[in-house]
Amino acid sequence: MKSKIVKFLEFVMVIIALIVGAVVARNMRVESLLRGKEEPVSLSTAESGYYEDYVGLPAGDDIPRITTAQEWEDTWAVSCVTIEPKKIISTGIGTRNPWIGEYSYSRRGGTRRKPQVNTMTLDLLGDYSEYFLLQLPDDSYILAQMSSDDARSIKAGKKVTLPIGKKGGVYQQALDNIADLCREYDVYTEGIFYCVNDQWNAEHHIMVQLARLGIGFLVTIVLGAILVTILDKIMKVKD
Repeated sequence: MKSKIVKFLEFVMVIIALIVGAVVARNMRVESLLRGKEEPVSLSTAESGYYEDYVGLPAGDDIPRITTAQEWEDTWAVSCVTIEPKKIISTGIGTRNPWIGEYSYSRRGGTRRKPQVNTMTLDLLGDYSEYFLLQLPDDSYILAQMSSDDARSIKAGKKVTLPIGKKGGVYQQALDNIADLCREYDVYTEGIFYCVNDQWNAEHHIMVQLARLGIGFLVTIVLGAILVTILDKIMKVKD
C-alpha cells in the first residue's frame, strides 16, 4: 500500500500537471493554426466594401501605417489602418469579446451576467480581449486590442505588421482600471486600435475552445503520468 505522503505527493504532481496543461493550452497559437495563411487585403479592396468586413485581416503594403500619435488622433473611426509597433505592454485588464454572450447558464437553469470588464488572470476560456499599450514608431503610446498570437509575437521582439484595424471606443470602466499606467506612459485614450476579426472568432469560437481543452487535457494526462511514474521510482513504490 502507498503511504499517505506518497499519495499526497502524487496529488501534488497531478496539480502541477494540470497547471502546466492550462498554461500550455492558453498560450498555444490555436487561432493562427486554424486560420492558416491568409492573403493580405489591399487598400482598394478595403475601400470598395464595408470596412468592418476587413478588420482583423492581414494588411497589404498600401494600407496606411500609423506612425505617430498625431496620425492616430487624426484617424477616422471608419478608416482601415495598421501599425508596425515597436513595443507592447500588458495591462491585465480586458473587455468581453463581442461574440461572447452576456449571460452564462448553469445546469440548474440559473443565469449569471458576465462582467463587461474583467482581469485577464480570470479569463481561462478566452472570453475577454486584453487592453494593451502599444508603442508607435515615434515612441508615443496608444491603446490597442489584438489577438493573443499577435501580442505574443510583439513581446518576443518580432517585427509585426498588425492586421487591418479600426479606431474604436474605450470602455470607461476599463480605462479607470488602467488610469495610473496610462498616465505613466502618457497614453492617448480617446480611441483604441482594434484589429480583432470578430466574424471569424464568432464562427470558430467553439472550435478554438475545444482545441484548447483537448491540448490542455492531453498535456495534463501525459505530464501527470510521467511525474507520478518518476515520483514512484524515487520513493521506491512497488505497487
